[in-house]
Formats: sequence, C-alpha cells, structure tokens
Amino acid sequence: MKNSHKDLKIVLFCGGTGTRMWPMSKRDRPKQFQPLVSEKSMFQSAVERIRKGFPIKDVFVVTGRPYVGLVVDQAPDLPLENIIIEPDMRDTLAAVGLAAAVLDKKFGNPTVAALWAADHLIKNDDEFVRVLQSAYEYVEETGQIVSIDVRPTYPNVHVGYIKIGKMIRKFNGSAIFEYVKQVEKPDLATAKKFAAGWEYLWHAGYKVWKTEKMLSLYKKHAPKAYDSLIKIQKAWGTDEQETVIQKIYPSFEKISIDFAVYEKVEAKEMVVLSADLGWSDVGAWNILKDELSEEPQDNIIKGNVIDIGSTDCLIYETAKDKIISTIGLNEVIVVDTPDGLLVCAKDRVADVKKFIEKVKEKKLEKFL
Repeated sequence: MKNSHKDLKIVLFCGGTGTRMWPMSKRDRPKQFQPLVSEKSMFQSAVERIRKGFPIKDVFVVTGRPYVGLVVDQAPDLPLENIIIEPDMRDTLAAVGLAAAVLDKKFGNPTVAALWAADHLIKNDDEFVRVLQSAYEYVEETGQIVSIDVRPTYPNVHVGYIKIGKMIRKFNGSAIFEYVKQVEKPDLATAKKFAAGWEYLWHAGYKVWKTEKMLSLYKKHAPKAYDSLIKIQKAWGTDEQETVIQKIYPSFEKISIDFAVYEKVEAKEMVVLSADLGWSDVGAWNILKDELSEEPQDNIIKGNVIDIGSTDCLIYETAKDKIISTIGLNEVIVVDTPDGLLVCAKDRVADVKKFIEKVKEKKLEKFL
C-alpha cells in the first residue's frame, strides 16, 4: 500500500463522563483518563495506537475544558493547538460538527478520521492503522464517507449496529460493503438475530470523511446546527473566536450525530469497511471484565488483592494503602478507590446509573 495519508487528520473525541463505571470514572477524571486495562489510561493507549501509523501533529483531540489539563498531562507531545475545546457538553452532533468546521478552516477540506471514543478497547493495533489508511485512500478516490465497523462476536445490546448490503469491492485488502441503515441499541432478541447473521456489524463509531462533505450533510439534515457552525468557523482563529463560541455553542441541540445526520444519509453517500479490530466499547464494568477474560470463569484482578476461590469476578483496588480480601465470590464486581467502593452483582451493573441518581437526590455530588 502506498504511504499517501499525509492529508489525513485524526480526531479523537474524549468528552464523556462514563457514569456507569463509577467509582473509577468521575466527573473530574472520566474513564478515558483512567488506567482500566493497563498502567496507561485508555486515552493514552488510543494516542499510542494512532501514533503507530500517523504523526502526532495530525492528531486532534476534542474535549471539554475541565479535561484539557488531563489531555496535556497524558499526551505531552500533542501540540496545544490540536486541542479543540468544547465550552459546553452538547453531545456528538455539536462535537463532530465543531471538529469538521475547525479542521475545514485550518486545512481546506482535509480528510478526517473521526474516532468515537477515546475509551474503546482495541486489541489489533496494526489492523487499526491499516484500515484507517485504507479508508483514507477510499475517501480520496470516491468522496464517499467510510464507516469502519466490526463483526459482532456476541449479541451486545449496549452498542448500535450497521446493516450492510452486498460487497462492493475489495480495496487494499479490506472488504467494502453497501451501507443500508443504522440501528441503535437493540433488545436482546434482536441482538441475537443480528449476531447470528452476516448482514449486521457492530457500529464502532469510526467514520472517515472530507470536511466539505460532512458540512454539506449538516446543511441538509441539521440546518440550524450548520448555521451555528459556519458562524464559529468564520470567527475561528480571530480575536472573536472565544466570544463567538461561548455564545453559540451552548445553543446546539443536545442530540447525537447518529440520530441527527447519519440515520438520514443516503446509502450512496456512505460505504462500510468491515474490520477485525478486536474492538469493544468498554461502557460498563461487566463488559470490561468479559473482554479482558480469556475464559468466562476467569477473574480480572488489579491492585493489592488476595482472592481465595472466587470465579468470574472483576476486583480492582486503587487506594494503595490497604489490602482487599475476597473469598468465594461468584460473578461480582468490586471496585475500591480512595473515596468510593462499588460491590455489585455482575448482572446488575446497569443499576449503577440508579445509584448515581440517588447520590444526586441526596446532594452528595462531591462523590461523583
């Protein structure tokens, strides 16, 4: 494959708070900045993965103002001007649009790989780099959007799915398929049907596109957001930049780009590249446990823990000034931090959100 990706700009989004992974994921240090899988944070691992194939000068990070310090601390080689700050968290329609508008102005219709999000687990780094390069070349050749998605390995109800049609062609070793439609987080029965067939892929949230193409989709499907983005784009890099973005950005509708744009895209405008990335969206403790386990009965243990006879558990101890003993547990999540302790049945991790609401009701947000 020719090394022709010099125009590719890679945008890593890391603005979510990850409340389902309390107590390690908190508002001041969300899960993407935490060492959940190794001694490095998920964000650091994502940057390192990208750097295996692309220069750091072409990597951009979209994040909220409270997390700029964490980005600088954990990716010190990233140019400061490559951090695009969201003044308010308005979901992905606003975040992706901001990246498209800013990079379009800076580089004049570059090809962009928008990677959502910084907390994904990817086991096949070399394949990740290869398919990004392939997707870039396909976009350069055709002008279409390339959606990079993965084969389901089990009926996951926590992710979206992409329905594909016939294979269009083989391109640089990758299979390119017709895009049919996107389906958001199905119920278990539907997910089982999707996982059993060949027509549905897990929606990884990785899209490669030209900025002019993306902005044209905003103009067509989200015209109010488009008008706001053009105002921000005109002010970007001028003395008015901060004033304009602070005024306009909070007015964006809080909605995902999937609902506002991608679900309305015509099939001819987008294709799907099927990739074997060893991918998982680590959105909850049980998902992390299952993805890290070679066998279902294995325990995932991190920190100063002595376990006797437990099975199928995740046990994290981060306080460092204590020891945890677990004995005879089965399918349990235990996460201990200096100011929070979670003990939860593995099949009840969804109820962490209910706990978060109760904490807010009791006005104990300092623990979130």
